[in-house]
Amino acid sequence: MRPRPRYRTRFGVRRAEIWFAKCRFQGVCCYTPRMTIEVATQADIPAIMAIERTPGFEGFIGRWTHDQHAEQMAKDSVRYFVLREGGKVKAFAIFQQIGDPDRRVHLKRTASSETGQGIGSALLSHALDWLYTETDTNRVDLDLFVENERARRTYEKLGFIVEGQLRDYHRSVDGHIRDALIMSILRKDWAKRHRL
Repeated sequence: MRPRPRYRTRFGVRRAEIWFAKCRFQGVCCYTPRMTIEVATQADIPAIMAIERTPGFEGFIGRWTHDQHAEQMAKDSVRYFVLREGGKVKAFAIFQQIGDPDRRVHLKRTASSETGQGIGSALLSHALDWLYTETDTNRVDLDLFVENERARRTYEKLGFIVEGQLRDYHRSVDGHIRDALIMSILRKDWAKRHRL
């Protein structure tokens, strides 16, 4: 069983220290190496860009230039979170519209350098905890390409619900205009999952 994360305040945001990496020993999962979840800095942009450009991601994950990331990172309404292992960025998530008058936040992009390991899920789970405990956010929404089944399953495990399909919504990196799903999780959904 995975231990509960311990929180401590650092730089005005909560930093989750989790013992995470999966290893299999006689069918038992254990969580050993230390990973941290933190607010990203400008120094993390090259690592974030490298994850965005992971081979195979071009059909599912958008890409920004260094300047675009720096511009977004400088906004008060945007928060970048990263998950580090041994000081190296393994996953990131970008949330926009924090402080929106409608209390709505948009998950712009998230990706992990190692898919299928639960790293992205851990990062998003802790980021949602931060949003719902440290801000007055009522709704977090996202959109994803219809074909991105792995991401959809991850979001559903975290409590997101599919609200609908947007036809010919977004042009992917490969140039095709594709349909997208819109998903969201409300504060009451998050609270129910946490028995609050």
